[in-house]
Amino acid sequence: MIRIALLCCGLVAAGIAQAPPAVVKKVIRGGGAQNTRVMEHLDQLVNGIGPRLTSSDNLTKACEWAREKFKSFGIKNARLEEWGTFPVGFNRGPWTGRMIKPEKLALEFGTPSWSPGTKGPQRGPVRIAPGDAAELRRNADQFKGAWVIAPRTMTGGLSGRRIRRQDREKLFREVGVLGVLRGTRALIITSGNKNIDWDGLPKIPTINLTGDHFKKIKSLAEDGRDVELEFDIHNNFKKGPIKLYNVIAEIKGSDKPDELVIVGGHIDSWDGATGTTDNGTGVATTLEAARLLMKAGARPKRTIRFMLWSGEEQGLLGSRAYIRQHPEENDRISAVLVHDGGTNYVSGIAATDAMYEPMQRVLKPLFDLDETMKFSVRKVRSLPYPIGSDHDSYIAVGVPGFFWNQKGRAVYRRTHHTQHDTFKAAIPEYQVHTAKVVAIASLAIANLPDKLNRTGMRRANRFSRRRIFGVRYDDKMVVTRVTEGSVAEKAGIKIKDKILRVGKTKVKDRFTLAEALKDGKVKKIVVRRGNREVTLTARFD
Repeated sequence: MIRIALLCCGLVAAGIAQAPPAVVKKVIRGGGAQNTRVMEHLDQLVNGIGPRLTSSDNLTKACEWAREKFKSFGIKNARLEEWGTFPVGFNRGPWTGRMIKPEKLALEFGTPSWSPGTKGPQRGPVRIAPGDAAELRRNADQFKGAWVIAPRTMTGGLSGRRIRRQDREKLFREVGVLGVLRGTRALIITSGNKNIDWDGLPKIPTINLTGDHFKKIKSLAEDGRDVELEFDIHNNFKKGPIKLYNVIAEIKGSDKPDELVIVGGHIDSWDGATGTTDNGTGVATTLEAARLLMKAGARPKRTIRFMLWSGEEQGLLGSRAYIRQHPEENDRISAVLVHDGGTNYVSGIAATDAMYEPMQRVLKPLFDLDETMKFSVRKVRSLPYPIGSDHDSYIAVGVPGFFWNQKGRAVYRRTHHTQHDTFKAAIPEYQVHTAKVVAIASLAIANLPDKLNRTGMRRANRFSRRRIFGVRYDDKMVVTRVTEGSVAEKAGIKIKDKILRVGKTKVKDRFTLAEALKDGKVKKIVVRRGNREVTLTARFD
């Protein structure tokens, strides 16, 4: 109670009328530990609905559920807006695997999205495939009905040329293998290739085992032991076109209803777990911020729009499509605030010189909202970009997009796209705090006298669209995502590559990477792939 009173007195003393003290007080109380519903939202999304791969039935259910949530808060204009379609849908069911011989062992593994499962339980021996296609064909009887450990690359014919992925699939089907076994590290990263069509669906399952299980199986097979495995994987394709949606809900502005502050995150996820920290947590805080503002009776001067985009994991598809469909809105948007950094609490926001003073002033109530979770406005030369979330889509067209700074005890790389991205990874007190921060900040920015000044928000020599590198990585510079069609993908960078050097520059963090790439020239990039270093060429033209 004392904390609330001090915060509201501080607002009045500072002469800040942008976020009415009475509304801020109600938001703080309404989002307190006894009243919050942010974890309830998260539970319903990730446990009640589950993972939400773009093109899955679960994603459609989640979008419909979110729309109804917004409506239940009193937002009557909540709606779904179609942004595109996928030719093939994909729904992942349960999956199990076990070693039967020479010992009993439950296996930990995953399969790529948009990849086939098994036709019921499939049991067979383990065989190590040769790297030459001709040799595999000559010994087809040994591999028919087997789970195959295949080399990452295979060659074929007299030329010795590498066989393309689709030709490897055809070869394995011709031989009659049950599936292909691959090893990962302790973390199983889920990804997948959406570029499939109904008449050319993949047929051979790919099993990504944890490193220790893969090494054990391979070692036993190399020693000549009789290794037998059984997998039962329920992966199901659905004939399209599959309609895809963004979720939109608005609190209309009282003075400037045509001008916007957008608050949101992406509602889709990968489907190797339940998509909790990427990005159920951002969906939950967006919903809770909307609930808190409606319950507090907020009447923002500008419209606050809540947006939950889909298709983010495949390259920001939903947000980019929305911008293409509504280019007339761009000049009317003051700010886009995106929560997509996991469950750690929101600890600050970046602001350019032109934005810093008004942001520092109106966000002051957040500085002392919780003594254990400090908030600050960080002055930057230009807005951080590209990071790999939906605010990038807006910055690319000149709209101020913000990716919240976050701090806390959660280790994001442990859950990001991995088998550990489940409800228990979310930290309730952080979620509660972040929802209040998002609500108060969006109202404060919506009530500024003017839209945020865009001067200097994007440095052309570093951030022109053609120079977007197109990777997402953890704090050790290990790649966790490669954007389709990006410079990085064309250069041959793959998930799990560790970026070591750009030219002669040693890459220590995202800042040294950005600095090394900023001139947009052709670059030699050295990555560690497995146990070897690989040199790639990145071209930005």
